[in-house]
Amino acid sequence: MKYIKTSLLLLLIMALASCGPKAISDFDTEALTNEIQQRFDAFVGNMNSLDGQALSDFYSDDERFYWVEDGKVQYANKEALAASLNGLVGMLSSSKMDVLETRVEVTGKSTALFYAEYEQALTMSSGGGFEINGAMTILMQKEEGVWRFLVGHSSTKKERG
Repeated sequence: MKYIKTSLLLLLIMALASCGPKAISDFDTEALTNEIQQRFDAFVGNMNSLDGQALSDFYSDDERFYWVEDGKVQYANKEALAASLNGLVGMLSSSKMDVLETRVEVTGKSTALFYAEYEQALTMSSGGGFEINGAMTILMQKEEGVWRFLVGHSSTKKERG
């Protein structure tokens, strides 16, 4: 009898614990993840077609914007990044960016963290070129219906020993 009472008590505790409040989000994580992935795919397409003006639209106009490269704030605002990006695009004859892996972590209706590993081959108009094997992590925010990069960090892969 004591065994049955103990079993019933444990069953009751487990049932009550499973009835606790559940986190209910007011957004569709899967749909937002797809939107964000499509937006990044468009970024890659514009990078490969060297469309500097279109690329600039992926970066937020928010005053909090900044971009870090290899551990250093490289662009303190969008204007600095856009000027550098346009300069680079103007010097290139081709860009081939291949995305190896991505991860999306939706944190709200209008915010998400995005991670991508990529390889990119850039050819200079003057001849020569270089390749990048890197990764980027981006805090994205949805602004007037469009996902943009608010804060980002890109780095190149280093040999670890």
